[in-house]
Amino acid sequence: MGYIYKTKEVKKLKKELSALIVIFLIAVIICGSVSAADVSIDKTAVKTGPDTATVTILVNGSSSTTTAAADVVFAIDSSGSMSWNDPTDLRLTAANSFIDKMNASLDQAGAVDWDSYVQGTQPLTNNFAQVKTFISNIDASGGTDLDAGLNGAIGLLDTGGRTGASHVIIFLTDGSGSYTPSGTFGSYADEAASKGYIIYSVGLGSGVVTSYLTDMATATGGQYYFAADASALDPIFTAIFQQITTAATNIVVSDTLPNYVQLVGDPSVVPNTRITNADGSTTMTWNVGTLSTSQSWTVSYNLRSSQFGANLPTNLGASVSFTDPAGAPQTTTLPVPLVSFEDPNVQENGTEVNAATVGMQKTGIPLVGMVLAFLMVIGGFFVTKK
Repeated sequence: MGYIYKTKEVKKLKKELSALIVIFLIAVIICGSVSAADVSIDKTAVKTGPDTATVTILVNGSSSTTTAAADVVFAIDSSGSMSWNDPTDLRLTAANSFIDKMNASLDQAGAVDWDSYVQGTQPLTNNFAQVKTFISNIDASGGTDLDAGLNGAIGLLDTGGRTGASHVIIFLTDGSGSYTPSGTFGSYADEAASKGYIIYSVGLGSGVVTSYLTDMATATGGQYYFAADASALDPIFTAIFQQITTAATNIVVSDTLPNYVQLVGDPSVVPNTRITNADGSTTMTWNVGTLSTSQSWTVSYNLRSSQFGANLPTNLGASVSFTDPAGAPQTTTLPVPLVSFEDPNVQENGTEVNAATVGMQKTGIPLVGMVLAFLMVIGGFFVTKK
Protein backbone atom coordinates (compact mmCIF):
# COMPACT_ATOMS: atom_id res chain seq x y z
CA MET A 1 0.00 0.00 0.00
CA GLY A 2 2.86 2.33 0.83
CA TYR A 3 4.29 1.84 -2.65
CA ILE A 4 0.94 2.63 -4.30
CA TYR A 5 0.53 5.73 -2.13
CA LYS A 6 3.94 7.05 -3.09
CA THR A 7 3.30 6.36 -6.77
CA LYS A 8 0.06 8.36 -6.64
CA GLU A 9 1.84 11.22 -4.91
CA VAL A 10 4.59 11.22 -7.53
CA LYS A 11 2.03 11.27 -10.33
CA LYS A 12 0.19 14.13 -8.67
CA LEU A 13 3.43 16.06 -8.25
CA LYS A 14 4.32 15.48 -11.90
CA LYS A 15 0.93 16.82 -13.00
CA GLU A 16 1.37 19.96 -10.87
CA LEU A 17 4.86 20.53 -12.23
CA SER A 18 3.61 20.04 -15.78
CA ALA A 19 0.87 22.61 -15.20
CA LEU A 20 3.39 25.11 -13.80
CA ILE A 21 5.69 24.59 -16.77
CA VAL A 22 2.82 25.18 -19.21
CA ILE A 23 1.83 28.38 -17.38
CA PHE A 24 5.44 29.55 -17.41
CA LEU A 25 5.81 28.89 -21.14
CA ILE A 26 2.56 30.72 -21.89
CA ALA A 27 3.80 33.69 -19.87
CA VAL A 28 7.11 33.69 -21.73
CA ILE A 29 5.35 33.57 -25.09
CA ILE A 30 3.02 36.42 -24.13
CA CYS A 31 5.82 38.60 -22.78
CA GLY A 32 8.02 37.84 -25.75
CA SER A 33 5.36 38.95 -28.21
CA VAL A 34 4.75 42.35 -26.61
CA SER A 35 6.26 45.30 -28.43
CA ALA A 36 9.09 47.20 -26.82
CA ALA A 37 7.99 49.95 -24.45
CA ASP A 38 7.28 53.17 -26.34
CA VAL A 39 7.87 51.74 -29.83
CA SER A 40 6.42 48.87 -31.81
CA ILE A 41 8.47 47.29 -34.56
CA ASP A 42 8.09 44.82 -37.39
CA LYS A 43 10.15 43.38 -40.24
CA THR A 44 8.72 41.49 -43.21
CA ALA A 45 9.96 40.06 -46.51
CA VAL A 46 7.87 39.55 -49.65
CA LYS A 47 9.22 37.33 -52.42
CA THR A 48 9.28 39.15 -55.78
CA GLY A 49 11.02 36.54 -57.96
CA PRO A 50 12.80 33.17 -57.79
CA ASP A 51 15.87 34.74 -56.16
CA THR A 52 14.62 38.20 -55.13
CA ALA A 53 12.59 39.71 -52.30
CA THR A 54 11.59 43.06 -50.84
CA VAL A 55 12.26 43.62 -47.13
CA THR A 56 10.36 46.24 -45.10
CA ILE A 57 11.16 47.52 -41.60
CA LEU A 58 8.47 49.49 -39.73
CA VAL A 59 8.93 51.40 -36.47
CA ASN A 60 5.87 52.98 -34.81
CA GLY A 61 5.82 55.51 -32.02
CA SER A 62 3.92 54.70 -28.84
CA SER A 63 0.15 54.45 -29.15
CA SER A 64 -0.39 55.18 -25.46
CA THR A 65 1.10 57.43 -22.82
CA THR A 66 3.94 56.20 -20.68
CA THR A 67 3.64 55.66 -16.95
CA ALA A 68 7.10 57.13 -16.33
CA ALA A 69 7.17 60.02 -13.84
CA ALA A 70 8.43 63.44 -14.95
CA ASP A 71 9.96 66.39 -13.06
CA VAL A 72 9.48 69.48 -15.24
CA VAL A 73 10.91 72.96 -14.56
CA PHE A 74 9.67 75.94 -16.57
CA ALA A 75 12.43 78.57 -16.94
CA ILE A 76 10.47 81.57 -18.23
CA ASP A 77 12.07 84.80 -19.46
CA SER A 78 10.52 87.86 -17.75
CA SER A 79 12.68 90.52 -19.41
CA GLY A 80 11.22 93.88 -20.45
CA SER A 81 11.03 92.94 -24.14
CA MET A 82 8.27 90.47 -23.29
CA SER A 83 5.94 93.45 -22.85
CA TRP A 84 5.80 93.80 -26.65
CA ASN A 85 6.77 90.27 -27.79
CA ASP A 86 4.11 88.75 -25.52
CA PRO A 87 1.81 91.55 -24.37
CA THR A 88 -1.05 89.20 -23.39
CA ASP A 89 1.19 86.71 -21.53
CA LEU A 90 0.50 83.80 -23.86
CA ARG A 91 3.77 82.19 -22.71
CA LEU A 92 2.32 81.93 -19.21
CA THR A 93 -0.96 80.53 -20.52
CA ALA A 94 0.93 77.91 -22.55
CA ALA A 95 2.97 76.83 -19.52
CA ASN A 96 -0.15 76.51 -17.36
CA SER A 97 -1.93 74.53 -20.09
CA PHE A 98 1.04 72.18 -20.13
CA ILE A 99 0.68 71.68 -16.38
CA ASP A 100 -3.03 70.90 -16.83
CA LYS A 101 -1.99 67.90 -18.94
CA MET A 102 0.36 66.54 -16.26
CA ASN A 103 -0.51 63.76 -13.82
CA ALA A 104 -0.36 64.89 -10.18
CA SER A 105 0.00 61.28 -9.00
CA LEU A 106 3.17 60.82 -11.06
CA ASP A 107 4.65 64.17 -12.02
CA GLN A 108 6.10 67.28 -10.44
CA ALA A 109 6.36 70.82 -11.79
CA GLY A 110 8.44 73.84 -10.81
CA ALA A 111 9.27 77.23 -12.29
CA VAL A 112 11.96 79.92 -12.49
CA ASP A 113 11.17 83.60 -13.09
CA TRP A 114 14.34 85.09 -14.62
CA ASP A 115 15.58 88.10 -16.55
CA SER A 116 19.03 89.59 -15.87
CA TYR A 117 19.01 87.38 -12.76
CA VAL A 118 16.61 84.99 -11.03
CA GLN A 119 13.61 86.92 -9.73
CA GLY A 120 12.00 83.98 -7.97
CA THR A 121 11.55 80.22 -7.99
CA GLN A 122 8.79 77.72 -7.37
CA PRO A 123 10.27 74.42 -6.11
CA LEU A 124 9.14 71.15 -7.67
CA THR A 125 5.80 69.94 -6.35
CA ASN A 126 2.70 68.02 -7.38
CA ASN A 127 0.58 70.92 -6.09
CA PHE A 128 -0.02 72.15 -9.61
CA ALA A 129 -2.37 74.97 -8.56
CA GLN A 130 0.51 76.49 -6.58
CA VAL A 131 2.87 76.28 -9.57
CA LYS A 132 0.28 77.84 -11.90
CA THR A 133 -0.26 80.72 -9.50
CA PHE A 134 3.49 81.40 -9.42
CA ILE A 135 3.73 81.33 -13.23
CA SER A 136 0.70 83.60 -13.65
CA ASN A 137 2.45 86.30 -11.57
CA ILE A 138 5.60 86.47 -13.76
CA ASP A 139 6.03 90.01 -15.09
CA ALA A 140 8.00 91.65 -17.92
CA SER A 141 10.90 93.90 -16.86
CA GLY A 142 14.69 93.77 -16.68
CA GLY A 143 17.49 92.44 -18.90
CA THR A 144 18.37 88.97 -20.20
CA ASP A 145 20.89 86.47 -18.79
CA LEU A 146 20.33 82.98 -20.18
CA ASP A 147 22.97 81.50 -17.86
CA ALA A 148 21.08 82.82 -14.83
CA GLY A 149 17.85 81.18 -15.97
CA LEU A 150 19.55 77.85 -16.70
CA ASN A 151 21.39 77.83 -13.40
CA GLY A 152 18.16 78.47 -11.51
CA ALA A 153 16.38 75.62 -13.29
CA ILE A 154 19.25 73.20 -12.64
CA GLY A 155 19.14 74.16 -8.97
CA LEU A 156 15.47 73.20 -8.69
CA LEU A 157 16.10 69.79 -10.24
CA ASP A 158 19.13 69.29 -8.00
CA THR A 159 17.08 69.82 -4.87
CA GLY A 160 13.68 68.45 -5.88
CA GLY A 161 14.27 65.97 -8.69
CA ARG A 162 13.35 62.36 -7.92
CA THR A 163 15.28 59.21 -8.68
CA GLY A 164 13.62 57.28 -11.50
CA ALA A 165 11.81 60.30 -12.95
CA SER A 166 12.75 62.06 -16.18
CA HIS A 167 14.23 65.52 -15.52
CA VAL A 168 13.20 68.22 -17.98
CA ILE A 169 13.81 71.97 -18.34
CA ILE A 170 11.55 73.97 -20.66
CA PHE A 171 13.58 77.10 -21.31
CA LEU A 172 11.80 80.05 -22.97
CA THR A 173 13.34 83.38 -24.00
CA ASP A 174 12.91 86.20 -26.50
CA GLY A 175 16.37 87.68 -25.99
CA SER A 176 20.06 87.26 -26.74
CA GLY A 177 21.68 87.76 -23.35
CA SER A 178 24.70 86.12 -21.70
CA TYR A 179 25.23 82.44 -22.50
CA THR A 180 28.17 80.06 -22.00
CA PRO A 181 28.15 77.52 -24.87
CA SER A 182 28.59 73.79 -24.42
CA GLY A 183 32.24 72.77 -24.42
CA THR A 184 33.23 76.00 -22.65
CA PHE A 185 34.33 76.13 -19.02
CA GLY A 186 31.36 76.95 -16.80
CA SER A 187 28.71 75.85 -19.32
CA TYR A 188 25.38 75.22 -17.57
CA ALA A 189 24.22 73.21 -20.59
CA ASP A 190 27.12 70.82 -19.99
CA GLU A 191 26.26 70.67 -16.30
CA ALA A 192 22.66 69.80 -17.12
CA ALA A 193 23.81 67.12 -19.58
CA SER A 194 26.15 65.56 -17.01
CA LYS A 195 23.20 65.19 -14.62
CA GLY A 196 20.84 63.74 -17.22
CA TYR A 197 18.66 66.86 -17.41
CA ILE A 198 17.02 67.39 -20.83
CA ILE A 199 16.48 70.94 -22.11
CA TYR A 200 13.70 71.83 -24.53
CA SER A 201 14.43 75.40 -25.59
CA VAL A 202 11.89 77.82 -27.10
CA GLY A 203 12.85 81.03 -28.89
CA LEU A 204 10.21 83.72 -29.23
CA GLY A 205 10.48 86.42 -31.90
CA SER A 206 13.29 87.70 -34.09
CA GLY A 207 15.59 88.75 -31.25
CA VAL A 208 16.69 85.27 -30.18
CA VAL A 209 20.10 83.79 -30.91
CA THR A 210 19.20 80.47 -32.46
CA SER A 211 22.69 79.05 -31.98
CA TYR A 212 22.46 79.50 -28.18
CA LEU A 213 19.11 77.75 -27.86
CA THR A 214 20.06 74.99 -30.27
CA ASP A 215 23.31 74.45 -28.36
CA MET A 216 21.67 73.91 -24.97
CA ALA A 217 19.04 71.59 -26.45
CA THR A 218 21.51 69.54 -28.48
CA ALA A 219 23.98 69.22 -25.58
CA THR A 220 21.29 67.63 -23.39
CA GLY A 221 19.42 65.49 -25.93
CA GLY A 222 16.45 67.85 -26.14
CA GLN A 223 15.06 69.94 -29.00
CA TYR A 224 14.88 73.60 -30.03
CA TYR A 225 11.58 75.20 -31.12
CA PHE A 226 11.07 78.61 -32.72
CA ALA A 227 7.93 80.72 -32.31
CA ALA A 228 7.62 83.65 -34.71
CA ASP A 229 5.07 85.16 -32.33
CA ALA A 230 3.42 84.31 -29.02
CA SER A 231 0.41 82.67 -30.67
CA ALA A 232 2.66 79.75 -31.68
CA LEU A 233 3.69 78.96 -28.09
CA ASP A 234 0.75 76.80 -27.05
CA PRO A 235 1.18 74.32 -29.96
CA ILE A 236 4.90 74.20 -29.20
CA PHE A 237 4.32 73.45 -25.52
CA THR A 238 1.83 70.74 -26.54
CA ALA A 239 4.47 69.21 -28.84
CA ILE A 240 6.98 69.24 -25.99
CA PHE A 241 4.46 67.54 -23.71
CA GLN A 242 4.03 64.78 -26.27
CA GLN A 243 7.79 64.42 -26.52
CA ILE A 244 8.17 64.08 -22.77
CA THR A 245 5.25 61.74 -22.15
CA THR A 246 5.15 59.47 -25.19
CA ALA A 247 8.23 59.93 -27.35
CA ALA A 248 11.07 57.51 -27.81
CA THR A 249 14.27 59.36 -28.71
CA ASN A 250 17.67 58.48 -30.19
CA ILE A 251 16.10 55.70 -32.27
CA VAL A 252 18.68 53.77 -34.29
CA VAL A 253 17.80 50.90 -36.64
CA SER A 254 20.56 48.42 -37.55
CA ASP A 255 20.29 45.59 -40.09
CA THR A 256 22.99 43.09 -41.14
CA LEU A 257 22.60 41.19 -44.42
CA PRO A 258 24.34 37.82 -44.94
CA ASN A 259 27.12 37.54 -47.51
CA TYR A 260 24.89 35.62 -49.94
CA VAL A 261 22.46 38.54 -50.18
CA GLN A 262 23.10 41.58 -52.33
CA LEU A 263 21.11 44.80 -52.44
CA VAL A 264 19.34 45.63 -55.68
CA GLY A 265 19.45 49.40 -55.89
CA ASP A 266 19.34 51.65 -52.83
CA PRO A 267 16.97 51.37 -49.84
CA SER A 268 13.97 53.72 -49.83
CA VAL A 269 15.71 55.61 -47.02
CA VAL A 270 19.45 55.97 -47.52
CA PRO A 271 21.25 54.53 -44.47
CA ASN A 272 23.50 56.81 -42.42
CA THR A 273 26.18 54.13 -42.52
CA ARG A 274 26.70 51.09 -44.75
CA ILE A 275 29.62 48.85 -43.83
CA THR A 276 30.95 45.68 -45.48
CA ASN A 277 32.16 43.37 -42.73
CA ALA A 278 35.14 41.01 -42.82
CA ASP A 279 32.89 37.97 -43.42
CA GLY A 280 31.29 39.62 -46.45
CA SER A 281 28.08 40.58 -44.67
CA THR A 282 26.74 44.14 -44.87
CA THR A 283 25.53 46.25 -41.94
CA MET A 284 23.24 49.21 -42.58
CA THR A 285 22.35 51.75 -39.89
CA TRP A 286 19.65 54.43 -39.88
CA ASN A 287 19.51 57.24 -37.28
CA VAL A 288 15.75 57.69 -37.05
CA GLY A 289 15.73 60.24 -34.19
CA THR A 290 12.44 60.75 -32.33
CA LEU A 291 9.00 59.18 -32.76
CA SER A 292 6.04 60.22 -30.65
CA THR A 293 2.43 59.06 -30.59
CA SER A 294 1.02 58.09 -34.01
CA GLN A 295 4.33 58.77 -35.78
CA SER A 296 5.99 56.02 -37.79
CA TRP A 297 9.15 55.38 -39.80
CA THR A 298 9.64 52.78 -42.50
CA VAL A 299 12.32 51.63 -44.93
CA SER A 300 12.23 49.00 -47.64
CA TYR A 301 14.90 47.53 -49.89
CA ASN A 302 15.18 44.93 -52.62
CA LEU A 303 17.64 42.05 -52.42
CA ARG A 304 18.88 39.14 -54.51
CA SER A 305 20.15 35.86 -53.06
CA SER A 306 23.02 33.85 -54.53
CA GLN A 307 22.16 30.94 -52.22
CA PHE A 308 19.12 28.77 -52.90
CA GLY A 309 16.98 26.68 -50.61
CA ALA A 310 13.94 26.70 -48.36
CA ASN A 311 13.45 29.22 -45.54
CA LEU A 312 16.70 31.15 -45.86
CA PRO A 313 17.13 34.13 -43.46
CA THR A 314 17.22 37.52 -45.15
CA ASN A 315 19.41 38.99 -42.42
CA LEU A 316 21.91 37.87 -39.79
CA GLY A 317 20.52 40.22 -37.19
CA ALA A 318 18.52 43.44 -36.91
CA SER A 319 17.79 45.63 -33.91
CA VAL A 320 16.25 48.91 -32.80
CA SER A 321 17.82 50.87 -29.97
CA PHE A 322 16.24 53.94 -28.39
CA THR A 323 15.86 55.99 -25.22
CA ASP A 324 12.46 55.72 -23.57
CA PRO A 325 10.62 58.73 -22.07
CA ALA A 326 12.10 57.95 -18.66
CA GLY A 327 15.61 58.31 -20.10
CA ALA A 328 16.42 54.60 -19.97
CA PRO A 329 18.22 52.99 -22.95
CA GLN A 330 16.34 50.14 -24.63
CA THR A 331 17.28 47.64 -27.35
CA THR A 332 14.90 45.33 -29.17
CA THR A 333 15.68 42.60 -31.70
CA LEU A 334 13.75 42.60 -34.95
CA PRO A 335 12.25 39.41 -36.38
CA VAL A 336 14.23 37.51 -39.08
CA PRO A 337 12.03 36.94 -42.16
CA LEU A 338 12.63 33.61 -43.98
CA VAL A 339 12.34 33.29 -47.75
CA SER A 340 12.66 30.25 -50.04
CA PHE A 341 14.95 31.20 -52.92
CA GLU A 342 15.30 29.19 -56.16
CA ASP A 343 17.91 29.29 -58.89
CA PRO A 344 16.35 31.38 -61.70
CA ASN A 345 18.35 29.33 -64.27
CA VAL A 346 16.49 26.12 -63.35
CA GLN A 347 12.96 25.48 -64.63
CA GLU A 348 10.26 23.87 -62.49
CA ASN A 349 10.94 20.43 -64.01
CA GLY A 350 14.58 20.69 -62.94
CA THR A 351 15.92 21.33 -66.45
CA GLU A 352 18.74 23.83 -66.44
CA VAL A 353 18.35 26.76 -68.81
CA ASN A 354 21.61 27.80 -70.42
CA ALA A 355 21.27 31.01 -72.34
CA ALA A 356 24.49 30.27 -74.24
CA THR A 357 23.04 27.10 -75.85
CA VAL A 358 20.38 28.01 -78.39
CA GLY A 359 18.95 25.60 -80.98
CA MET A 360 19.66 27.94 -83.86
CA GLN A 361 22.04 27.89 -86.84
CA LYS A 362 24.19 30.87 -87.69
CA THR A 363 21.88 31.56 -90.63
CA GLY A 364 18.97 31.95 -88.28
CA ILE A 365 17.08 28.90 -89.62
CA PRO A 366 15.71 26.71 -86.79
CA LEU A 367 17.47 23.37 -86.40
CA VAL A 368 14.17 21.44 -86.43
CA GLY A 369 13.25 23.10 -89.72
CA MET A 370 16.55 22.07 -91.23
CA VAL A 371 15.95 18.41 -90.26
CA LEU A 372 12.40 18.42 -91.67
CA ALA A 373 13.61 19.96 -94.90
CA PHE A 374 16.31 17.28 -95.23
CA LEU A 375 13.76 14.50 -94.68
CA MET A 376 11.45 15.98 -97.28
CA VAL A 377 14.29 16.03 -99.83
CA ILE A 378 15.14 12.38 -99.09
CA GLY A 379 11.46 11.43 -99.37
CA GLY A 380 11.17 13.18 -102.71
CA PHE A 381 14.22 11.32 -103.98
CA PHE A 382 12.64 7.91 -103.25
CA VAL A 383 9.30 8.94 -104.75
CA THR A 384 11.05 9.95 -107.93
CA LYS A 385 12.87 6.58 -108.08
CA LYS A 386 9.54 4.72 -108.09
